[in-house]
Amino acid sequence: MAEQTIVNKKADSFEKYLKDNNLNFFTRFDKGDENQTVLFRSNIQVEGQQLPVNVITDRTIYTIIRVFVGQHIIKENNRADFDSFMNQMNRSYKVFKYAATDDGDLFLDACMPSTQESFDPKVVRIVLDVVVDHLNHEYKKVMQLAWK
Repeated sequence: MAEQTIVNKKADSFEKYLKDNNLNFFTRFDKGDENQTVLFRSNIQVEGQQLPVNVITDRTIYTIIRVFVGQHIIKENNRADFDSFMNQMNRSYKVFKYAATDDGDLFLDACMPSTQESFDPKVVRIVLDVVVDHLNHEYKKVMQLAWK
C-alpha cells in the first residue's frame, strides 16, 4: 500500500490569501521536515526598529506568529524586571504570550489552533495586526528594561 502524503494546506491557503490581497511582504520558506513546516518570514516596524516575524504553519493543529522582540536583552541585572513584565503581559493578553530563551532573547508568540480544513488566513492577519498594535504601545517599555 502506497504511503499517502498529507500536504500543509494551511501554508497554501495563507499564500493564496497573501497573493489575493496583494500582501507581498512575506517570503515563503519550506523547511522540508516531516510536518511540512512552512515559514512565512517578514519584518514589522516598531519604534523605528525592524523586528523579524514568522508565521509558522505545518500539518499540526497549530499556526504560530512569532515576533523576535530582542536579542540578548535579558541579562542577570534585569531578569527579575523582565520576568515581572512578561508575567503582567501574559496575564493581560489572551491571544499572545511573551517568552525568553536561556541566552536572553525575548519573543512573542501567538498560537492559533485550527484543522487544515478550518484554517482561516484572515484570522492570522487580524492577530498579527493586534500584535503590531500591542508592540507599538509596549516596545519602549521593553527597551527601557533592556537598558537597565
